[in-house]
Amino acid sequence: MKASIVIKNGHLMTMDPECPEAEWIATGEDRILAVGRDEKYADFVNDSTLVIDAAGATVIPGFIDSHFHMVTTALSGKRISMEGARNFKEVGKRLKAARGKGKLKDKMIVATKLDCDKLEEGRFPDRTVLDRYCRDIPVAVYTTDYHALMLNTCGILYFKAPFTLNGVDVDENGMPTGIFTAQAGARLEANIRESVSDWELETALEAVMPELFAHGLTTVADMEGGNMNFGFGEDYDCEYIWKNRSKYPLDMELFYPTTDIEIVESKGLNRIGGALYVDGTLGRRTAALSTDYCDAPGTRGLLYVEPDSLREFVGACYEKDLQLALDVIGDEAIEESLCAFEYAQRLYGKKQLRNRIEHCEMMRKDQMRRAAELGIIVSVQPAYEGCWGGSGSMYHRRLGARYRETNQFRAMIDSGLVVCGGSDSDVTDLNPLVGIHYAVNHPVAANRVSLSEAVAMYTINGAYGLFLEDEIGSLTPGKLADMVILEENLQSLNPQKIKDVKVSLTVKRGKVLHNRGFHAET
Repeated sequence: MKASIVIKNGHLMTMDPECPEAEWIATGEDRILAVGRDEKYADFVNDSTLVIDAAGATVIPGFIDSHFHMVTTALSGKRISMEGARNFKEVGKRLKAARGKGKLKDKMIVATKLDCDKLEEGRFPDRTVLDRYCRDIPVAVYTTDYHALMLNTCGILYFKAPFTLNGVDVDENGMPTGIFTAQAGARLEANIRESVSDWELETALEAVMPELFAHGLTTVADMEGGNMNFGFGEDYDCEYIWKNRSKYPLDMELFYPTTDIEIVESKGLNRIGGALYVDGTLGRRTAALSTDYCDAPGTRGLLYVEPDSLREFVGACYEKDLQLALDVIGDEAIEESLCAFEYAQRLYGKKQLRNRIEHCEMMRKDQMRRAAELGIIVSVQPAYEGCWGGSGSMYHRRLGARYRETNQFRAMIDSGLVVCGGSDSDVTDLNPLVGIHYAVNHPVAANRVSLSEAVAMYTINGAYGLFLEDEIGSLTPGKLADMVILEENLQSLNPQKIKDVKVSLTVKRGKVLHNRGFHAET
C-alpha cells in the first residue's frame, strides 16, 4: 500500500510500548500505515507521496490537552489582556487604551488574566478604581483563574449584578464594591457571555484554530462552563460546541458541566462535569484545605457542595455509567471527592468509568493510593508551577512549607495513577510544550518526571482519559494519523529549553494543518 505522507529521518517517540522508537512513519488517507527503521519507508512511496525529511527532529503523536476551555480561549483573543500588570495605574492605562479604540464606543470592555496577587497594591481593583479610568461604558475584569470578577459602576448596572446571591463583596457601609465571586460571579459571567453573538463566537473560534495547530494540538478535552460554582442546568457554551463542533478540524471531546444528568443523556453523551467546582482556588484562598492557609490563619477555604449532595450526585452518575470529571484543588476537597467515589462504588460495584479529578494540586500521597485503587484518573496542569510554584511564589505565600506538596507528579505516577496533562487554557499558555517543560522542570526536584513520562501526559495518557487510546495518543499502525514534528530532538535537548521549542509541522487525520516552511518533496 502506498502512503499519502512519509516522514523520514526522525526521532520518533511513538508512545507505543511495543515499538517505543522509530525513524520513519507512513500514513494513508487518515490512518497510520507503518512505522519503522532503516530505508524500508521507500516501499510506501510513489509519485504522489509527500515525503518529509525530519532531519533528526522529534516526531510524536498529536498533542492532547486534557483540560481546555475552548470558548473562553477563543473569546480571550478578542479581549483585553491584563497579563503582567503590576499595579492599578497599569490596569488603568490598558483600560484607557481599549476605551480609545473606536470599535468599543458604546459597547463594553472585557479584560482577562489579571493576577491580583502580583499587584503592588495587594488587593483587587474595585469599582472605584475602575471608575477612575473608565466610567462611561461597562468594564468587566476577570482574574487569571476566572474565579473572581471586577466591574465598574456602569458594568454593575449594565450586566445586572445579582445582589441577592452569595459572592457579592460589600464595603463597611454595605455597598457593593464591584468584586464578585461564587454564585453572583457565575450569574454575571453568564450575563456577559450572552452579550456575545453566535457569529462573534464562530469568528473567534475560526481565528484561534491556526494557533492551536501551530502548537501541535489535535484533540482537546473541552471543559466548557466557568460557573465559579458547583453545577447548574443547561450551559450556553456547551450547547454551541455540541451543535457546531463538526465545523472545526480540531477534535473537541466535550465534558458537559451540569448536575442535570438528563441534559447529558438527551445528547447521548457518556461524559459529565469538567468544570464542576467542588472547591475554589489557592490564589483566592477558597481551595478547601485540611490545614490553615499560611497567610490567613483560621482560613481553610470552602467546599462549594455539601458532602452528602456530592455523594448523591456521584452515585447517580455511577448508576448511569457516566464518566465524571470533578474540578478539585485542595486536599480536603479531594478527600470528600474520594469519599464520594468510594460511596458510589460500594453502592454499584467497581466499574471501569475512568472517573477524573481535574487539577488535583494538593493531593496527598495517601489519597493518591486510594485514587489509584478506585481507577481515578488525575488531570493536572504542570504550567501552574511555572505561574505560581517554587520558593517565594504564590503557592509558598499561601501554603508555607506545604508549597513543596503542590502538583506531586512523581508521586502520582509512582502510586499507579494515570496522569493526564492540560493547560486549563486560557488560565495558562495553551502550548503543550510549556506543560511538558514544567512537568520535567518542576521547581521542587522531588516532583519532577522524565521527558517520556511528561510527553505521555499529553499523548497516550490523554487518549486513555477520553477512552480514545485505540484511536489516538501513539504512533501505532491503524490509529488516526495525528502527529507533530518539532524543530528539535527533545531527547538530546537541554531540559531547560523545552518550553522554547517550536512545532514545525502538525498533521491531523492525515491532513497537514500547520507547516512552518518545513522541507517537503513530492
